[in-house]
Amino acid sequence: MAARTALRAGGGAAVAGPLALPASALRWTCPPLRPSGRPPKAAFLLGQERPMAALRTGLSMHAPGYNLFVSGLVGSGRTAVVEHLLRDIQPVCRRVPDRVFVHNFREPNRPLLVSLPAGRAAAFRLELLELGRTLIGSLEAALRSRPHRMSRRVVLRAGSSRERRIMEALQRQAQKQGCALVRFQAQGGASTADIYPVVDGEPITLDALSALVIEGKVDEAQRTRLMQQREQLLERLDEVNDRVREERQRIDGELRAMDRQLAFRVLQSLTKAFQARWPQPEIADWLDAAGEFVERHLHRFLGADDGDDESRAGEVEVAAAPEPRLVEFQANVVKTSCSDACPVVIETNPTYANLFGTISAPADGAAPGPTNVHPGALLRAEGGYLVLRCLDVLRENGVWPQLKRTLQTGRLEIREFDQGAGTPTGALQPEAIPLEIKVVLIGEPGVYEHLAGEDPQFPQIFKIHAEFDTTIAVDAENLTRYADYVQWLVDSERLRPFAPQAMAAIAEYGARAAGRRDRLITRYSELGDLAREASHLCEEAGARTVTREHVEGTVQRQRRRHDLPQELTERDYASGYMRLSTSGTEIGQINALTVLDTGTIEFGRPCRITCNSGVATAQQSGLVNIEGLANLSGPIHDKGVMILEGYLLQEFGREGPLCMQATICFEQLYNGVEGDSASLAQLLALLSSLSGVPLRQGLAVTGSVNQKGEVQAVAAVNDKIEGFYRLCRARRLTKDQGVVLPRANVGDLMLDREVVEAVARGEFSVIAVADVAGAIEQFTGLPVREVLDRVRATLREFRAVARGS
Repeated sequence: MAARTALRAGGGAAVAGPLALPASALRWTCPPLRPSGRPPKAAFLLGQERPMAALRTGLSMHAPGYNLFVSGLVGSGRTAVVEHLLRDIQPVCRRVPDRVFVHNFREPNRPLLVSLPAGRAAAFRLELLELGRTLIGSLEAALRSRPHRMSRRVVLRAGSSRERRIMEALQRQAQKQGCALVRFQAQGGASTADIYPVVDGEPITLDALSALVIEGKVDEAQRTRLMQQREQLLERLDEVNDRVREERQRIDGELRAMDRQLAFRVLQSLTKAFQARWPQPEIADWLDAAGEFVERHLHRFLGADDGDDESRAGEVEVAAAPEPRLVEFQANVVKTSCSDACPVVIETNPTYANLFGTISAPADGAAPGPTNVHPGALLRAEGGYLVLRCLDVLRENGVWPQLKRTLQTGRLEIREFDQGAGTPTGALQPEAIPLEIKVVLIGEPGVYEHLAGEDPQFPQIFKIHAEFDTTIAVDAENLTRYADYVQWLVDSERLRPFAPQAMAAIAEYGARAAGRRDRLITRYSELGDLAREASHLCEEAGARTVTREHVEGTVQRQRRRHDLPQELTERDYASGYMRLSTSGTEIGQINALTVLDTGTIEFGRPCRITCNSGVATAQQSGLVNIEGLANLSGPIHDKGVMILEGYLLQEFGREGPLCMQATICFEQLYNGVEGDSASLAQLLALLSSLSGVPLRQGLAVTGSVNQKGEVQAVAAVNDKIEGFYRLCRARRLTKDQGVVLPRANVGDLMLDREVVEAVARGEFSVIAVADVAGAIEQFTGLPVREVLDRVRATLREFRAVARGS
């Protein structure tokens, strides 16, 4: 299986032939690593300048839409990585004002926003509450002061005197006309008046007057005259009552004006000093509205009266006033800044209430007010950065549309949220808060492009896309990053010290996880778990220093925890339940390599592919993909089968119609197949069936093929090779077994040490091919020209049969 040169299947220029890889080419061995002694920072660990430059641009630009979308950081610790990145970069943040909600006297359902200098909100809240207490005490003292009571008494007595004179004038007029003005005291203290006729110097009722007429004591003419006089006086009484009511209203108005004037003077004296300490325009406006409200609702701020009734007459419900209430003077601090540090808020549960804030229901069942407004993560992060996981945001009902609206307008609205309707609701609508914030969304690779395609507004809201690669190159600087990270874990978590070879073993694990030996993963959370478990294994063994053996043993333990599906699959092959040959030769039968992914582990699974071919008319000619007909294959696999027909047309189509029909099947595969990594195996099985040349069953193959016969790279070659190796080992290695893979995948090889050692002993082979010709020679042992000539001969026979039928 030594390297040699072979002709391209269709003739032409020579290309590199099959190459049996030496053991040294199957695995990268890392040299011993030593930390630099510098504490690692997140930016240093990731080692990627392009996304870091994007992050620095996004963090330093204070303009609309410069929010950040970070992708490519894979692993459970990516949120922590972003947090460390933000703190390491140390962006300049603008210190934002404190935010306070106060009662809106003009529209109580729309609390007003007051913006204060940073760190001053708590003092404002205390001073405002103290202003309310002082105001209530001062108003009570002023309105119940002796001078004010005396002034009220003068007004009340003057009004009563005018009312008596009016009523006395009416009484004299009634006497002149033979009637009398009679007053009645009704329940509740109110009084009424009526006009009664006078007979023999005494006022009598209308019923009594009628009785006197019947008895003959009063004649009808006198009765008629009295009734006419009474009717005239009643009209006059209505006019007098109107004048009395107007007089009383005038008195009440004058008394109210006196109270309000006094209250205004009290307010002016108290608020002048308060406004001097808090000169914000919105506070001045609020104080004006508060003054108007207090003047109109003095009873809300006064207790029960203990003075004489006469001095308090005309005051609005003073006697029934409730206890003093300070609700209107209670401020709600929803945002305050106590330091110059740039806030970085990580919201792991971005529900509508957690993100935007909410409004709670008062305990006493009253209408909600400013004190029931509760801020969310957006307001807590104002002036800094809010870190969210994109998938969490998209999952929450109503969150994504409202987040876009908030970032577009730069204004935060705190509302109740109706989960059923998915929209904000509620009667209380606090004033919108101007918001200066940068949102950092963490998403999976490809999510930014998908959202940008679905929503044209998305790229305008998240203008910065910091896309990190999931791997970094294997070089001295990045290997030092690995060593520094492991040493940082040792120091910060008090792990056992790591030997240089142990750190090298962790780097080798990073290369294997990256899928290429020239790349290292950046999933540092995964590396951290490996280091912790290796330290634990070291402790169990009673060793003082973590060695390479501890790290490699930990990797085996981690895999062992999840490899039951692999064990069950290999058990089926060992028992013969799954049919697959690892020795001998067969026509139209080949071992392909597939990968099963359980979600926690990937492992290689060899699979038998078979092909049968026969004569068909030109119209019926073609390949039958049995998995495709059974709806067990995906579109990429179906495309790979179609490419096989393209290869046949290139090699044999110019000689006439193929007149061939062939069926290709993955035997004993019932859970579906996707991908084109088995297309090379399918093509070899097809060529074997058509040529009658048997294929070596001790070999397995992986690789995709194009219409020109070139073999192309595939994924997961390490798992595939190791899966077939384990099967051959279980059945006994014969030194005639191995795997054929694309030459383009040689750089991906990071095989298990057991496989490498088997290759070194000559018990197993790993062969790289660049084209179909090389693969044909490896599986048949014949020159590619001879095999293809046999295929041509078979196709000529098929055409002859098809013409004669």
